[in-house]
Amino acid sequence: MKTIHKLVLKAYLGPMVLTFFIVMFVLMMNIVWRYIDELVGKGLSAGIIIELMTYFMANMIPLGLPLAMLLAAIMTMGNLGENYELLAMKSAGMSLPKIMKPLVIVVGIIAVGSFFIANNLLPYTNKKMLSTLYDIRQQTLEFQDGLFFNGIDGMSIRVGHQDSHTGLLTDVLIYDNREKNTNNMRTIVADSGYIRLTDDKRYLNVTLFHGQNYQQTRNIQWYSNSTLEHHIFDKQDMFVPIEGFDMQRSDADNFSGRSQTQNLAQLERAIDSLERIVDSTTTRSYEPLLRDQIFSKDPSVLPLDTLYGRDK
Repeated sequence: MKTIHKLVLKAYLGPMVLTFFIVMFVLMMNIVWRYIDELVGKGLSAGIIIELMTYFMANMIPLGLPLAMLLAAIMTMGNLGENYELLAMKSAGMSLPKIMKPLVIVVGIIAVGSFFIANNLLPYTNKKMLSTLYDIRQQTLEFQDGLFFNGIDGMSIRVGHQDSHTGLLTDVLIYDNREKNTNNMRTIVADSGYIRLTDDKRYLNVTLFHGQNYQQTRNIQWYSNSTLEHHIFDKQDMFVPIEGFDMQRSDADNFSGRSQTQNLAQLERAIDSLERIVDSTTTRSYEPLLRDQIFSKDPSVLPLDTLYGRDK
């Protein structure tokens, strides 16, 4: 390798590495800002956060690498021209393609490596990233407006609305039937409140405001011996023991059906299968219509030959 080529490579590789890390930092800040609500305040270990950030970083490589290469090339050629080094090379009889030959080779190698990263590495990291995000989301309580949440054994919770920022619940209705060996039913109605998991994921902290508590006690002779207790409260706190909300890792292969988790060969097979399904569905959809057109006795229905303008 000529000394000139070493000079050009040295002037290019340094800015490219620096620019790549700067671009990756900016892209990572965008990702962190997007998922900050799902990571903060959930008791996640540092290992899980670092693992998730690694998957995010691998996913950003195809976006950051072209920008870094472009900016590094502009900076390299600009510095060579500003210091009159490019002019000296051309005065020595070297053409511009010959000067840029090592850059073209390096860019070609990086381009081939980027293809293999996007085709082989990204599907794996996307599967792991989606499975990790799913496991993190399973640690939280997500209430849908107007629907019952039955994720807690022995309890059914319905809320009218949940504020996405503060987590305040309005129009809360709770059916508590956790006493398995009795026929007691407890119903709680409240104007508002908070339902949150404790840090150890072992208890459910229920704080309700301005509500009423109904508890019906029944035994074998429920038709004659049953009581109904009614209690009005301004604030009520409960700690409900729960299970199944700790961090449990799911299988990443469960997310392999998505397009971002497949390489080119898998996408081609999926496209081929989808085309066959579409052709088969289309054929089945038009078969009754064609059959009715051919065998119809109605004279107002024109034959196929007439429709296509062909003589018999």
